[in-house]
Amino acid sequence: MFDSPSARPNVTSWLIYNPSAPKPEAELLSSFYDFDDTDLVPLQAEPPVPYDALVTAVVNFTSIDGINYAIVNNQTYEAPTVPAMFTALTTGEDSTSPWVYGNTTNSFILNHLDMVWLVINNDDDGGHPCTTLI
Repeated sequence: MFDSPSARPNVTSWLIYNPSAPKPEAELLSSFYDFDDTDLVPLQAEPPVPYDALVTAVVNFTSIDGINYAIVNNQTYEAPTVPAMFTALTTGEDSTSPWVYGNTTNSFILNHLDMVWLVINNDDDGGHPCTTLI
């Protein structure tokens, strides 16, 4: 939550699959500048391709008892007992049923090679690096 007085915008994090693997040195930046990435334009414009699935995520943030939470589609995330990737790689009907991933994972089940149109709507007015896309 970047609107907090203790916010640290210069943070390096690692996605860790193997806790015993070495991590690279953090690269600290000495200055920052605002940049509106919606000003970017393609060098060669291409029409959008037809999509198979529309996924909409409405994002908001809250703090409960001093702990920050991200909320997607009015639901906070709680990790399932079995990691979602392991479940998705299993065979059978259960791997394509949203209920098997848990009701707090906000799972979207897609078909192999589906073209996805992702819409992210930011409902939080606080300061953070998310923009509203419609």
